[in-house]
Amino acid sequence: MMDDGDSGSEYESDIHISDSESEGDEELDEGIPMNRGPWFPVLDPGTFSLPEPNFHEQTGPVNFLPNSTILDYFMKFIDMPGRSVIDLLVAETNRYATQCIAERSRPPRVVPEFARLKNWTPVTRQEIPAFVGLVLSMGVVKKPTYESYWENNPRSWSMETPNFAQVMSRNRFQAILQFLHCNNNETAVPHDQPGYDPLHKISPVIDILNQTFSENYRLNQDVCVDERVVGFKGRHQLKQYLSNKKAHKWGIKLWVLAESYTGYTHQIKVYKGRRNEARSENGQGYQVVTELMTPHLNKEHHVTVDSFFTSPKLVHDLKDKGTFCTGTVIKTRRGMPKSYRTAKLQKGDMTVKYQGQLMAVLWADRRLVTILTTTGSASMINTTNSRGTDLAIPSAVKRYNFTMGGVDLGDQLLLQFEPNFKSVKMWRKLLFHQLVTAAVNAFICYKRTFVVETKLDHLKFHQQLCQDLIGNHRDGTRNQQMRTVRLEHRQLGRITERHFPERIPDGKRKKCVVCAGTDRLKKSRIQWWCGTCKVGLCVGRCFKRYHTRINFEE
Repeated sequence: MMDDGDSGSEYESDIHISDSESEGDEELDEGIPMNRGPWFPVLDPGTFSLPEPNFHEQTGPVNFLPNSTILDYFMKFIDMPGRSVIDLLVAETNRYATQCIAERSRPPRVVPEFARLKNWTPVTRQEIPAFVGLVLSMGVVKKPTYESYWENNPRSWSMETPNFAQVMSRNRFQAILQFLHCNNNETAVPHDQPGYDPLHKISPVIDILNQTFSENYRLNQDVCVDERVVGFKGRHQLKQYLSNKKAHKWGIKLWVLAESYTGYTHQIKVYKGRRNEARSENGQGYQVVTELMTPHLNKEHHVTVDSFFTSPKLVHDLKDKGTFCTGTVIKTRRGMPKSYRTAKLQKGDMTVKYQGQLMAVLWADRRLVTILTTTGSASMINTTNSRGTDLAIPSAVKRYNFTMGGVDLGDQLLLQFEPNFKSVKMWRKLLFHQLVTAAVNAFICYKRTFVVETKLDHLKFHQQLCQDLIGNHRDGTRNQQMRTVRLEHRQLGRITERHFPERIPDGKRKKCVVCAGTDRLKKSRIQWWCGTCKVGLCVGRCFKRYHTRINFEE
């Protein structure tokens, strides 16, 4: 979004490197005429204006009861009858686990005795919300790996999260994560076949959430369309590089329709790349905006877009369908006034032309800024930039700055509590991102409908949501107690039973558990172990220390 005092920020969105940007540049031409008539100069910008939107639709959250619980807000998006993400995850996770067990159990394959595959039990409808609650909690309590949430190490006691182990054992969490699925692999179309969908694994979740996001919220007059990036550095054909994104420069690109003032994510469309999307004769930007805005036409919404999307044809066509539009535009875009391509203005000067109900503003700030709009005036207005400096800017620029930030605002809310773990599976990153998006949308609905004087802030809302999702699920407690009993029994036997050093069979080598505990930089391996305990031990001091001290690492 442009800053009042630095309009050059607009140009950052024009030069970012991505597959879609290079495709959008092909819309430029050498003066191909538009069938909308000539451009006329506005001689007196101070008196020229276009009609304002006459918007009278119901806006805000719908289908929410006053004083609903925080869990109710979230479940409105992910657990509705006939379109439940919870039921989908339960069914497809169990299906995929069954397929994996059948595949890996075929002779001559042998599943190891202690493999998660062999000890798998079907996931239940009570377990998936607890799993989701743990995942969302990881966005609040940041740790480097999934396993670190279950660590029980005397050296890291100040960073322990013991409640994770009470809710669900580490092995169970990782087993669910391993088999987590959203669609049936057997129905996927191969890469080299017509109808191949690179989003097959995640598309059912996206479809459900797009439906519930739109059903439970009515957009205000001002909306915006922009891109969003889901951070991902693995190998995948959909991965993009966008240099203008600060949070994630590498990732999966989404086209997002959001409300300008709240950041509510209303619809998303994942960019599938050139090979998997039909090309539009009007350009990709035109196609994206028209698809996202189709359900909202003829309601006199005002949509704001940046220069990747904006063209005279898009703005004209939206106006013909009862939708107003404002957007920065590349001045060489097809149908733009030819004089704008070579215009030279002094800083602060402005040129305005109109074509029917379309106004084109060329304004010189630090750089030339070009804006198309179908509403508002051509006059200059006084404002103050972020540095506190008073300046005069075109009213169209002010409107653009005021209404373009919806997707960016949503990004800020998402990044606060989004789990950030490395994953080789692109669809899993998208799944967790969509769950966090549902949580943010639930928070926005809560803020607008919950009838109390003092409402929870975003952090407390998110914490309460995680707690409500987990509820009374305590599957890890029994496993933790059993591990404690086994550990105490092992500790007692290690101290009281008879032990003798032996050479490790078959010439194998192991690390000494005592040396590894006291000197983690030591990399050498030894040939000796305790034949009873089955752990590597240096003969002599380490062997004695291990069998005579409870805390042998100290």
